[in-house]
Amino acid sequence: MVDYCKRLFRFFALLLLIPLLIGLIDAWSDGFGFILFILGIPCALIALVVGGIVGLVRGARLPLYQSTKLKRALVVGASPLLAVATLALSLPVLRVGSYTGNLVRLLVNYSHYERVVAKAKHSRKPAWFEEDDGVTYSTDLGPPVRVAFNPAGMLDNWSGIIYDPTGDVMLARGFDGKTGKFYAPHRVTKLFSGDLMGCSHLWRFYYVCSFT
Repeated sequence: MVDYCKRLFRFFALLLLIPLLIGLIDAWSDGFGFILFILGIPCALIALVVGGIVGLVRGARLPLYQSTKLKRALVVGASPLLAVATLALSLPVLRVGSYTGNLVRLLVNYSHYERVVAKAKHSRKPAWFEEDDGVTYSTDLGPPVRVAFNPAGMLDNWSGIIYDPTGDVMLARGFDGKTGKFYAPHRVTKLFSGDLMGCSHLWRFYYVCSFT
């Protein structure tokens, strides 16, 4: 029974690695990350369902002699319970992977980003998906000047690492369905000519933000 439980935990723990890796990779390569999301998530869901059923059947067949009804029920129900828990944790794990990937990307490219920010402040010219030695960026002239690094997504839905010396981007908390308005003031929501949905602080004046 102990070996069965260990194998069960290992299986579902490995499944949770899939959204974690997708989040990490997507933060560095949105194209490859999107492909992994399209292919990996359905495969992970199939494995989750099949693994849950197989685990349920194997748990029911274990020779639990002289075991209480509660203990047998826990062993038999362990697989579906872990399957539900894995499914519930998959989105938070995906977000953790994405946040970690963006933080690492910022730290690796920090000096380069700082040079781009200095250039944007000096030139004060609009930039939209311009490239600087492999780094794509867009600017919002403000004031103050803000810079979006590696903006990527589909149509109006995109995300990127944002330089904001004021920290006002953290005011964005999505859309209020009751009032029909965004929670953040207009001056924040309309940064980079989009609708800013929300941000997470990475380090110093840098944030990872999503737009729609």
